[in-house]
Amino acid sequence: MIRVGVQTAGWYSEKDIDGSIKFIKECGFNAIDFNIDHKLPGAKIQSGELTEFFNQDLEALYEFYRPLKEACEKYDVQIGQMHAPFPVWVKDMDAVNDYMIMVIEKICAICKYVGCPAFVVHPISRSTNEKEIATNLDLYRRMIPGAKKYGVKICLENIFSRHKDHIIEGRCSDVRDACMYIDTLNAEAGEELFGFCLDVGHANLTAKNLYEYIKTLGHRLTILHIHDNDARSDLHQMPYTHTVDWEGFIEGLRAIDFRGTLGFETFRVMGTFPKAVHPSALRLISDIGWYFASRIEAPKEEA
Repeated sequence: MIRVGVQTAGWYSEKDIDGSIKFIKECGFNAIDFNIDHKLPGAKIQSGELTEFFNQDLEALYEFYRPLKEACEKYDVQIGQMHAPFPVWVKDMDAVNDYMIMVIEKICAICKYVGCPAFVVHPISRSTNEKEIATNLDLYRRMIPGAKKYGVKICLENIFSRHKDHIIEGRCSDVRDACMYIDTLNAEAGEELFGFCLDVGHANLTAKNLYEYIKTLGHRLTILHIHDNDARSDLHQMPYTHTVDWEGFIEGLRAIDFRGTLGFETFRVMGTFPKAVHPSALRLISDIGWYFASRIEAPKEEA
């Protein structure tokens, strides 16, 4: 059965974890996308000034996330996915890259502990297509032992890029590349340890046909980042406010019998609306999610 979730940015507080999960359940969600990436910002990774959080042993990390696990169990809110820190690879910084593989393995362990089935690890860009494919395959291969050990799926994501103020395709924007990475890595792993996170907003920025993209991904589609934009900027707004083809999105998910979590990555809504109306905005997003779910799960003979 489909769940409806939203990322934790903008409403989750480590100072009141139980209250935060209770709040989001009251807003109509029964899943969350947990922003564990906030524990290691990208600027720190790129500078080599890594934070201490992931240096803790697993028992300490489990204890840190025990209140989150307990609150989610209490309110029947699943941690449907997490978002790993990014980038996980920096050119000519081998020590940082080794550290990030350690971080990914610890996230695998944390996911198992809190009952999260999958998390996103952004693919990285290189100066040529050949270098990009080789580096990404080597990078994700290094994650196989951790994913195997803890039984968690690692998901690639479609990324956009910019060149001279123009939006251009980035890593895994081409669905054929996405399928190649996933199929190659799973074949080498001997089991399905890798899946795909379709970022709907990124697909809109790169002018992808959502129905065809989803149909081609098929069973590889594991998790979703759902948000809207004007096809020019990565706005992360709620559906039906800009230009995403939501009918194509719904029909694509119907076509592949998607039964995962509809995860909304709409964190900029928190900055768009005053704090006083955040509960109303979040309830509207969850209402849209349940509308999507009703359409996706409807019997095929229904229009």
